[in-house]
Amino acid sequence: MNQAWWQDAVIYQCYIRSFKDGNGDGIGDFRGLIDKIDHFVDLGVDAVWVSPHYKSPMDDNGYDVSDYYQVSEDYGTLDDVREFIDTAHGHGIKVIFDLILNHTSDEHPWFQAAKDPTHPDHAKYHDYYIWQPPKYDAEGNRMKPTRWLSWFGGGVWDYNEPTDEYYLHIFSKKMPDLNWRNENMKTDLKAITKWLIDLGVDGFRIDASNHLEKNWDFPDDYPGYHHFSSLPKHHEYLEEWGRELFQPNGVMAMGEAGGASKEEAEKYVGYDHNEFDMLIHFGHCWQDCDWDNQITTGKWAKGRLNVKAVKESFFHFDKMLRGIGQNLIYWHNHDQPRILSHYGNDTEYRVKSAKMLLYTLYFMPGTAIVYQGEEIGMTNVDYQRLDDFRDVEVFTEYENFMSRGATHDMAMQALRDRARDNARSPFQWNDGPQAGFTTATPWMNVVGNYRTINLAAQQDDPDSIYRHYKRVFQLRKQWQVAGGTLAFIDLADDDSYMYTNDTAQGTILVVANFRNKAIDVRLALDLDGFEMVLSNCGDKLAPTLTLAPYDAMVYVKTKEQDA
Repeated sequence: MNQAWWQDAVIYQCYIRSFKDGNGDGIGDFRGLIDKIDHFVDLGVDAVWVSPHYKSPMDDNGYDVSDYYQVSEDYGTLDDVREFIDTAHGHGIKVIFDLILNHTSDEHPWFQAAKDPTHPDHAKYHDYYIWQPPKYDAEGNRMKPTRWLSWFGGGVWDYNEPTDEYYLHIFSKKMPDLNWRNENMKTDLKAITKWLIDLGVDGFRIDASNHLEKNWDFPDDYPGYHHFSSLPKHHEYLEEWGRELFQPNGVMAMGEAGGASKEEAEKYVGYDHNEFDMLIHFGHCWQDCDWDNQITTGKWAKGRLNVKAVKESFFHFDKMLRGIGQNLIYWHNHDQPRILSHYGNDTEYRVKSAKMLLYTLYFMPGTAIVYQGEEIGMTNVDYQRLDDFRDVEVFTEYENFMSRGATHDMAMQALRDRARDNARSPFQWNDGPQAGFTTATPWMNVVGNYRTINLAAQQDDPDSIYRHYKRVFQLRKQWQVAGGTLAFIDLADDDSYMYTNDTAQGTILVVANFRNKAIDVRLALDLDGFEMVLSNCGDKLAPTLTLAPYDAMVYVKTKEQDA
C-alpha cells in the first residue's frame, strides 16, 4: 500500500479569526495567514486546516454559509485565498478547508427562494430543504411537527408563514438543514466541492457528516436525536462524495463521529471503502465533568479528570482501526477549553504539564492534529466581565446558571473553565500591544498573560514549550511514529500515562504522571537499551520509580540497539 501524505502528517488547526490580523481591522484573515506562513514552516507541520471562511452572517462562526463561492469580508478576498494556497504549496504545506454539507445559512439564496412562494426559483429550491406541515391540537392551535430537540437547544422546527410550513434545523434556526434526497441539491453541492478542489485545496474536514440523513417518517419522539444522527443512509451520501470527488482528485477527507462502532468506523475510513480517510472521535474529550453538579451541569461542571478513560479512548480507537483504516490523534479543538487549562496545570506547573501533554499525545500512532496556540502553551481566558465573551452560547448558559442558583462569580468561573471562547482568543505572537495579533482593537480580547506567554519569548529558548513541540514533530517523522503499534502500560491506573509504541525504527517508551501529586509506578518490561531523548524532569528510568507532579520522559530503543 502506497502511503498518502496525510498518513504521517501533523495538521495544524487554524482558527482564522484569531490567528493573525493582516489588514488592521482587529480580525484575523488570509493576509495574516500569508504573512505568518513561516510559522507553519518553522514548527514543522505538514498541513494547515483553516476554519470556515465562506461568506456568512456569522450566526455560528461561519458554519452558516450564505455563499460557498465567496469569502467572508472579515477574512479577505478570493485572491487572498488563492495566494494563501499558492504560498502554502510553495513551502510544501497542504491546505485543508472545512466543508459544510449538512445545512446552509437562512440567508443563502437557495433558502431565500425556498421560503418565498413568489420567488421565480421557488419551485426548484423549495425541496432543497426539509419541510413539514403544522399539526393542530384539539383547540385548533398550531403545533410543531415533532418534539425533536436541536443540538443548540430548543426545537428543530421553525415556522415559515408564506408557505404555512415548518423547516428543519438541527442546529441554529438560521441554519436550515439540506435535503439530501434531492438530486438537484446534491448536484449543486458537488459543483461547489469540485470548485474548491480546483482552487487547490488538498483536503476537507466534513462538518456534521453523520447528520446528512433524517428519518422522513418524522415520529414524534423526544428528544429525537436518533432520528437525525448516524442513520444508515448517510453512508451512501458520503461514499458518493468519496467515489466521485475525493478519491479521483486525490483529496483527503476527514469526518466526525462520536462513539462509532468497529463496523461504523470501517465504513467511514476503511482502506477498502470510499467515504473518509480519517475519523475525528471525541471519547477522550470532556473526561473531567462533575455529573452531580446541579447548577452548572454537564460539560460546564468541572470535576476530577478521569485519566483512565482518556487512555482507554485512545487505545480503543487505535486497536479498533489497526489494519482497517487510519487513526487520528489530537487533544482539543475550537469548541473546547485550552488543553493546558483543561487537562494540565496552567499555573505553577504550566511549562512542565504542557510538555507532559505533548509527550503523552504525540508519540502515539496515527495522524496528529495540533490546535492553534497549543504549541506555545496558551491558556484559558482571564475575562472578568460577561461582555468580554463572544460566543452566543455563553450568554444563554450564564442565565441558566443563575436560574439554578449560581452566584455571578461561580458562573463566571464556569465560563472561564469551559466556554468555547477559551480556544478562540487571539494568538499571542509577542509581548507588544495586543500580543502582536493586530494594530487595532481585537474582535476578542487577548489573554492578559501574553506578556510572558508568547511565541517570540520561546523561539530562541531551547527548553521552551515551542522548541519541544518542534523537536517532537521532527521525531515523529524520524521514528515513523504514525505507523507504530500502541501498547499501554497499566491501562487501568488512573494517575499514570505510560505506553510503548513499536515502530519500524524501534520502540518508543513514554512514562508520565498526569497528576498534581507524586505517584509510584512500576514498569513491567525489559528496560535494557532504552535511551532518554526528551524529559521535563531528568532521567529517572527504573523498574519502579516515583514520579513527581507532571513528570514525563520519552525513551527510545532503536532496532540496532535491540539487535
